[in-house]
Amino acid sequence: MAKLNTIFSFLFFILFISNALSQNIPTNFSILNDYLRREQVIGNVNRDFSFNVRPINVEFAFKEFESPFLTDSTRGYETKLSLPQSRSGKFKLSALPLQLTTVYNSTLPGGWTNGALIPAKGIQTVASAGVHMKLGKLSIQLYPQYHYAQNAAFEEYPEDAPESYFVYLGRSAYDIDNPTRFGTSSISEFSLGNSHIMMNFDGISFGFSSENLWSGPGQFNSLVLSDNAPGFYHFRVQTNRPLKTFLGSFEGNYWIGQLKGSELTHFSDGAHTALLDGANETSWRYFTGITVSYSPKWTPGFSLGMTRGFQIYREDMENSFRGFFPIFAPFPKEGEGEIENIERREDQNVSIFSRYVIPKAKTEIYFEYSRNDHPLSWRELLLNPEHSRAFLLGFSKYISLPNSSLLGIQGEMSQTQFSINNIIRWGNGIPNRGRGSYDNYQVKHGWTNRGQILGANTGISGNLYSLKIGNYTGLKEISAKLERAEHHPNFYRYAKSAGLHVKPWIDNTLYINYSNNFKNLLFKSSLGFTQSLNYNFWSTENNIFHSTENKLFNLSLNMSLIYLL
Repeated sequence: MAKLNTIFSFLFFILFISNALSQNIPTNFSILNDYLRREQVIGNVNRDFSFNVRPINVEFAFKEFESPFLTDSTRGYETKLSLPQSRSGKFKLSALPLQLTTVYNSTLPGGWTNGALIPAKGIQTVASAGVHMKLGKLSIQLYPQYHYAQNAAFEEYPEDAPESYFVYLGRSAYDIDNPTRFGTSSISEFSLGNSHIMMNFDGISFGFSSENLWSGPGQFNSLVLSDNAPGFYHFRVQTNRPLKTFLGSFEGNYWIGQLKGSELTHFSDGAHTALLDGANETSWRYFTGITVSYSPKWTPGFSLGMTRGFQIYREDMENSFRGFFPIFAPFPKEGEGEIENIERREDQNVSIFSRYVIPKAKTEIYFEYSRNDHPLSWRELLLNPEHSRAFLLGFSKYISLPNSSLLGIQGEMSQTQFSINNIIRWGNGIPNRGRGSYDNYQVKHGWTNRGQILGANTGISGNLYSLKIGNYTGLKEISAKLERAEHHPNFYRYAKSAGLHVKPWIDNTLYINYSNNFKNLLFKSSLGFTQSLNYNFWSTENNIFHSTENKLFNLSLNMSLIYLL
């Protein structure tokens, strides 16, 4: 009993020696995340934080701000809402921002890299509200979400296409849980959203959460972990600020979580299920991984890092150290045995990345390179680095204008198109050949959660090119963004070489963006105009020239309102 009293006294002491609010900026609060990143690139805030590990705990990572939601940067307003707190500040109850995000798509499904939202036609809304309680080092954030999606019908596939069209489409859709339409009716659901129960020390936080995680330096996309899919329940240990050593600074995140399937067919009417729906497993997946980012002390603003993630069906897990901590397993298959790796329903994804911020030039450059599937050996990795790879390149450049605003130019390229060596791996329909960045014949759901890819919004096979030009003053943004999206180029080339009447499906989009703050209110909007060429690939004629057919136009509107209480 005396020992128990001593332990409880120690825990009580630990709980009450901190005064941090410890609220995280959710990854889908892009207006605040983008503002922080922009301020770092132009040299207004410290460049120690790499932006490679998110969500961000502002009080620890950016001590320049007194509030977790940057309220001291929004013209210094004072909160009017009074909630209980202790005189010492050890206990504090605070209201979290009210957030309402509404998306509308007139013709085609849209809505990527935004957590709970799904690619859907029609109108959909996500509303969030909640409270945060600080009790010493304990942080309890209850931030649930309500999601509604009209999920209107649209053309999911060409009905006049032959069976062979869907056979070849299997190269881009089979063995992955990524529905074209999320059911046949509207969606109305509640979730825990960006909630957590965390212990926050000066440098390290750990606890349970449903928040979205982000790894890598990308501004618009990330290859392994992003907010493209809904957040998943997980336990994590994460640095809340760069940990400085004699070699430089380290940041990181280790997580253990649960991934679920959508339980939907690839096409909402169930057509061609035998060819396209490999994800018929009902078991949830154990998901674990680690992200580490290192910033050498000799090169301020430079960081490099890696992410290694594993997923395995819970019923296939071994009750052993290897089963629960596969991130410590050998990287090539020969380290454990090729047969053991083939029979285990497990999948890994690895990425390396780097970012360099140069405040004097108001510039940043970055890249990320990922690979799915274990290489057979180190020799095979060196000889064939292209297998199941994806890559991302990007930059930002800001120029000071006479009126104290900034001219910003941002560019990013994401490519998950299968590499050329997949042609020789296709071979005679062998199921484990020629896989891409997010599909795997062993884990039928692919690199997904609830039907959406955990990484880039390019899909299982696609390319995305983005260029954004804007004028910025604090949180205010007026910008235009051009995007070119190539849908499943591997399916197109595979089907074309087989003699099918297909043409490349390309979406060209112009976005007009406006963001600003009005005291307590943050407003972000985007109006998009998309011209879709050769929608769904299918052509009535086999023309060797890339003339366009089946042109569709989509008008999209995205608006977010965040009210800081």
